Amino acid sequence: MNFKEIIRAWSISFNPTESQKKLAEERGKICDECSSKLSIAGIMPICKECGCPIGKKIFTDSYNPCSLKKWEKVDIDYFDESKSN
Repeated sequence: MNFKEIIRAWSISFNPTESQKKLAEERGKICDECSSKLSIAGIMPICKECGCPIGKKIFTDSYNPCSLKKWEKVDIDYFDESKSN
């Protein structure tokens, strides 16, 4: 993720649409089961692969930015097909 994507994801997380909330929830479920999820002092889970705080990254409006490409199976339902190519 680049800096602009990070800022957008944080911004979306503060006032997401219903669709953005649902997508974030589905992405979050995937992250909850991932071995790359690391919880720092039980406060803020981060991704060991990219270092992003998971609770904010799940709101990104980019197609499948997961470093391990695990979000594709849920993202495909929320993004236009042209973005997935």
